[in-house]
Amino acid sequence: MSEPTLPPALGAFLRGIEPRARVLARAQAGPALDAEALLREVRGRFAERAPRLPVAEWPLRYWGLLLARDELARPGGATPAHPLYRLAHTRRLALLLRLVVGLEPAGAARVLGVSETAYRALWADAEDKLAEMDVGPDVLLRWQSGFQQEVRADGAGDDARRAAEPAASAGMRAPRDRPRPRWRPTGLQIGLALAAIALLAVLAATFVWPPAGASSEGPAGPADDLVAAPLAAPAAASRRDLDADLVVDPDFSVVAAAADAPWRQGVAFLSWWLLERGMSLPAPGPPPASAPEWSALPSPVQALLAPVRSAWPALDAETRRALRAQAEAWLGADGARRAALREAYRAWLALPALERAGARAAYAEWRALDASEQQALAAAAQAFAALPVETQQAERAAFAALPPQRQRDWALGPRLGRELPGLRPLLAFVPAADQAALSAAIEGLGADTRAALAERIAAMGTAERAALRARVLAAPSDRRAALLAEAAAPR
Repeated sequence: MSEPTLPPALGAFLRGIEPRARVLARAQAGPALDAEALLREVRGRFAERAPRLPVAEWPLRYWGLLLARDELARPGGATPAHPLYRLAHTRRLALLLRLVVGLEPAGAARVLGVSETAYRALWADAEDKLAEMDVGPDVLLRWQSGFQQEVRADGAGDDARRAAEPAASAGMRAPRDRPRPRWRPTGLQIGLALAAIALLAVLAATFVWPPAGASSEGPAGPADDLVAAPLAAPAAASRRDLDADLVVDPDFSVVAAAADAPWRQGVAFLSWWLLERGMSLPAPGPPPASAPEWSALPSPVQALLAPVRSAWPALDAETRRALRAQAEAWLGADGARRAALREAYRAWLALPALERAGARAAYAEWRALDASEQQALAAAAQAFAALPVETQQAERAAFAALPPQRQRDWALGPRLGRELPGLRPLLAFVPAADQAALSAAIEGLGADTRAALAERIAAMGTAERAALRARVLAAPSDRRAALLAEAAAPR
């Protein structure tokens, strides 16, 4: 029995996202998985719910339905002798959400139903485990290239199947003429709300498993199991289209940043170096200004941001502020600067997805700092750049010698990175996901409360710490910080 005809927008959305979903499912659960049956079930459930949902929520809800399936929690049948299947399924999924789906940490965390800190911990743990198997960033890039090559083949297969469909359904096909830049989680929702069909070129241009020519029999080493395929550069676009894409792209600040921007040196390193050298850390700055209402934006800014006008009321405050800043930066740029930005944007779109993800992650760490920390790290970056090259190399080597967990602590910024060691006993001897949940609760405390909590933890016995840890983890996520604050209160 044929499947019911879907509304055009919904049909286009599913055709764009299902190649990615098929790849993710096979990579997560193994090639023995009946991916087609799984996708049919998810498609049916999603088609029932989609008409009641805002279009902007479709991607999140679709991935949520897919990842909730029991089939993805365990490999189906025999799996290849591949490093991916030596990872715990939660770590493998965290990795694949980046390599296959291309989600940023915030979006991947929402899909998984965990905090962003928890997701970053899962990703870091997966990287550590792969490093022990001699799988480094260069190999991950080759995996990504293999995924992309395979998704294109999968998409071509879909095109061939649709060519045989009645002409009445041909009009539902998604355009594939030009990839368009994709938002971070909130922006991904924006893009779909604005033009679901236009975004499908991006949804289809992702990475699929297994790589072409890969065999499920015999060992598959991390260095020779995938064949690197060159990434296709984006198709040529008119200057007008390119400008419109660039101004509303969440990667605008990354593209526009100078080569010596402080965040490029790494928040973790600069936070450590700042305090190691005894440099001053200003008091926390004021909270950011309120998000602008659309009617309050100047007319030239409104004209530039017209593509996101309908989505503006639903945007979070940080995204609104960022979009306004991007529009104002473009309006303030002269002709030469705009030309340079266009060229930088074309180069950015042509980069491998993992390289873009790395730059986004570094900039996201920077944006997570308050203004006073950014000011202090910018001064530290300037002082560090003035050192002789040999001294710089020695300082970098000293930081690299720190335990990996301590290095990750410093990525939270100089204030929190300085305070975490005293709280580490609370995080000891628990799984990485639970460590991330506790870390997220700790981040929700003020500096004074964190200091008081560290003192209390130092005075606790092992059993008392274990009881506190269990009590906090058993509580809903929105109650954990309050429980830690109660534990830190004077007795």
